[in-house]
Amino acid sequence: MKIIVFEKEAYYKMLEEFKKLIKDVATPEPKEWLSPNEAKNLLGFRSKSKLQQLRDYGEIVFSQHGRVIRYSRSSIISFLEKHIIKSHRKNY
Repeated sequence: MKIIVFEKEAYYKMLEEFKKLIKDVATPEPKEWLSPNEAKNLLGFRSKSKLQQLRDYGEIVFSQHGRVIRYSRSSIISFLEKHIIKSHRKNY
């Protein structure tokens, strides 16, 4: 049997690197295509009709196969960023 000896600092540094690697692997990428409920949550809406309105006006990208509809996460993020309102109010 072989024994490997680490300095205390090197051991903890290696342990931190392992933690980072595990966290990166365990954190999944957000999925691109969202269900209607996920899309409403991301947009902060409660009603299906508002989601339908955004689809009808071409504001967000969607895919439909039969009755199943999925919404593009990146198009929803773009829509939200396009409608950012910055306050013009002066602080007195």
